Amino acid sequence: MAETLDLVVTNKTVGSIETNIAALEALVTKRLEDYRPENYLGDADLAKKDRAELNKAKEKIKRARIDLINELMKPFNDFEARCKALEKMIDSASSALDEIVKTKENEEKEKKREYIEQLWKSYNFDLFPLNKIFNSKWLNKTFKEADIQAEIEAVIERTYKDLKTIERFAEDADNLKAHYLICLDIGDTLDYGEELKKKRELARKEAEERAEREHAEKIAEQEKELPDVNEFQNMQEMQSLADIALGGDGKPERKEFVISVKCFDEELLELKAAMNRLGIEFSVEELVF
Repeated sequence: MAETLDLVVTNKTVGSIETNIAALEALVTKRLEDYRPENYLGDADLAKKDRAELNKAKEKIKRARIDLINELMKPFNDFEARCKALEKMIDSASSALDEIVKTKENEEKEKKREYIEQLWKSYNFDLFPLNKIFNSKWLNKTFKEADIQAEIEAVIERTYKDLKTIERFAEDADNLKAHYLICLDIGDTLDYGEELKKKRELARKEAEERAEREHAEKIAEQEKELPDVNEFQNMQEMQSLADIALGGDGKPERKEFVISVKCFDEELLELKAAMNRLGIEFSVEELVF
């Protein structure tokens, strides 16, 4: 009866085999000279007969080799099978104990997780949840509570520092802060800020180009709506004649119009000057939206 589970070799003999393999090697080497293809020119039947003999000899040697190896390997195969059976028995017992160990470890990890959650709450830090930075290594038995506290405090300190850095980008600060609180990566956030700046410039440029394009289209439409000078004069003459026929004096009536214009300040000055030259009364009030 063994006292421990240590495998002890009590007797081991390195096997040796004595056979006539050397004589067979010499015989085959010598006989193969007789089976050279040029010795069978014009005699396929003899070649077929000798080929059958060679194949039979090969199979005989092959079978003898396999039988001998099986015989020699039988002690090893028996030993290996018994060792594997023992290992399986030990695995079965170890697996049963493993459940007990894992249950205990899970209880300890859950208790430690509760401690970490309470520690997190004590900082009153609500910019992102604990699971955003939770590190599973904190639950290891070898990871000290003081080290967990230090890592959490370092994250909080770095977050405030990074947010302060982001505030230098005044125009996009709110968007960049939101982005940072999602990725918690200041480098990625600053890259995002640069990309946002480029996109905003492109959008501004597109808006300016679109405004100029729409302005040009509007001017073109207005140009089409202007009546021909001769046509306008004929209309005026017809209205004058009609007025005289109705008992009027035929003189055109000064009317009051409300016109909304969209222009730059310098263009407004030129417009006022032109209306003055034409003797047009006007008043200007800037529309603010």
